[in-house]
Amino acid sequence: MDRIRFEALLLKFKILLGLPVTETGKDVQLSFSLNFTIDGIKNYCNISDIPEQLENTMLLIAKDYYLNQFAEPATAGEAELNVQSVKRGDVQFNFAAYAKKGVEGTAFIKSYATQLNAFRRLRW
Repeated sequence: MDRIRFEALLLKFKILLGLPVTETGKDVQLSFSLNFTIDGIKNYCNISDIPEQLENTMLLIAKDYYLNQFAEPATAGEAELNVQSVKRGDVQFNFAAYAKKGVEGTAFIKSYATQLNAFRRLRW
């Protein structure tokens, strides 16, 4: 994918997530999410380039991946609080940690299989 098309997709991706277009602090995570999605779609469909008809689907997959991997638990709305406690005699320690719910890896791509199957090529 050429650099100009990737930059245009990154801009659409920021708008889709509701991020300011001029903010560059999250560009590394956004680019990673987009590249991960592009590679996953190429592998799933066995194609060398993403067709224009798949761009919206690609952005939705990238959004799901970004929110699951990089968004704060309060922002993502998918976290629950895990509480663990340890008691030794009269002393008790309580620990709390946010655990992410959701799917990992290429499962994001497989959940969009209906849209992607139209572009899938047979491997020999």
